[in-house]
Amino acid sequence: MKVPEAFVHSYFYTKHDILHITHFNLEDVVTEPFKYDIAYYLGAAPSILPWENTSDSIPLILMSWKAKESTLNELHELRDRKRAKEEMIPAIAWYLQMQFWMNGQPVRSITDWKRDMELLKWKPVNVDERLDFIVKKPDLFHSYIQLQQLFTESTKLFYKSKALKK
Repeated sequence: MKVPEAFVHSYFYTKHDILHITHFNLEDVVTEPFKYDIAYYLGAAPSILPWENTSDSIPLILMSWKAKESTLNELHELRDRKRAKEEMIPAIAWYLQMQFWMNGQPVRSITDWKRDMELLKWKPVNVDERLDFIVKKPDLFHSYIQLQQLFTESTKLFYKSKALKK
């Protein structure tokens, strides 16, 4: 299926990309950004959705982030901004997914994520401004530090929201 306009962004998909959404497995959460969200948007989502089953999807994102962190640390120590940017792109997608999913909803748009983020209950302070900076300059060390802090804060919020639900 063709990627919807709302998910076209130079970091993730072009308007010519085709996404194969016939088979789903949990690993797709970290290997194919926004696959579940796009499938939901197109009416082709599987029966098990990551924002309804956050006990599996969010820990997978967090494990992937932990692995990516060490790579990003090394790249910034080497001052390799080009490769650091390449490694930040999937992490930005993971963060967006995590932020929406932990609030029980899919990502509706990559182009208008700020508008949608305003409506979320569980989110870090100034997340829209901080994430906007990261998206605009993903190669900077400061962007990496901001993303690291956002992951830490959102992880705490995720587990707090889970505890309050029980």
